[in-house]
Amino acid sequence: MPPYIVFGAGGIGSTPKSFTYTWDTAEKVNELLDALKDMGISELDCAAGYPPTNPRHAETLLGESQAAKKGFIIDTKVLPHKDRKEGGSGKTLDAANAVPSLDRSLELMDVDKVRTLYAHFHDKNTPIAEQAETFHNLYKSGKVEQIGLCNYLFKDLEEYFRVCEEKGFTKPAIYQGNYNVLTRNPEQQLIPLLRKHNCVFYAYSPLAGGFLTGKVTFTSDADKELHRTRWNGESAMTPYVIAYDRPKMHDAIRNIDAICKAADPPVSIQDACLRWLMHHSALQEGDAVILGAKRIDQLQSNVDGIRGGPLSDDIVKVLDAAFASVDDPDMLF
Repeated sequence: MPPYIVFGAGGIGSTPKSFTYTWDTAEKVNELLDALKDMGISELDCAAGYPPTNPRHAETLLGESQAAKKGFIIDTKVLPHKDRKEGGSGKTLDAANAVPSLDRSLELMDVDKVRTLYAHFHDKNTPIAEQAETFHNLYKSGKVEQIGLCNYLFKDLEEYFRVCEEKGFTKPAIYQGNYNVLTRNPEQQLIPLLRKHNCVFYAYSPLAGGFLTGKVTFTSDADKELHRTRWNGESAMTPYVIAYDRPKMHDAIRNIDAICKAADPPVSIQDACLRWLMHHSALQEGDAVILGAKRIDQLQSNVDGIRGGPLSDDIVKVLDAAFASVDDPDMLF
């Protein structure tokens, strides 16, 4: 079976200038939850740091809308930053920060426990052995059903698993990483390591923050068409711009667009990229694709697209060639 779909809750909540602003009340979130239920999506990927620049608002709205009581599974992540008092340790994945972060998440979402608690990012100030012990103790507390990690480099992830085996700590059950048609670095070492430890892979940014829709490449008016996106102005996210907004990436999009338009029947760029993840990538049963959206109609379109079945060999060959033309082992993601 192909991977399944998880909704990325980073789009829930409001920010003054960022790209998150659609579902900013409990009433609007309830409309979203109803739509997700109709689409057969029951998992929400949240974080204490969501939405960007306005931490905790997503968790607050999910609690106010009673998402958990409506049958949704909500995973969350430890707040990856905190107010550091003078002389503080600067640690974010030690017990002093992770425990109250989880407790606050439970309070806001109105739940007794979460299925998965993630480390949103590796904390260089906290030794991995201390991180692993902290998450192990949270697991033993009964407030967490399983542990997840996001955005760890291969060497750090490898060390985390080694520490767990040596000390008898609970291993991560899920790893989240950036993975899409033009970002395939996880295939080389990371995904094989996960398979070795029976850890599933959740792919975020399946459309590279919207870059794989073609909207950045083909825009004629960036200020208007890319307003309040990751790609322009005050809402721009530098890691995405650096990684994708480059000439060879735009050339790859043009090549993908040409073969998709020539297909019979034609296929949109985003549908081709989503279907590649589901049917032609390194993902397998038990893994997941995290889909986000600003509007329900946009989400429905992406869900319909991702469930469209395998692609033709011709399209897959062009997608592979597009990746080969941009492959960069030092890419930020």
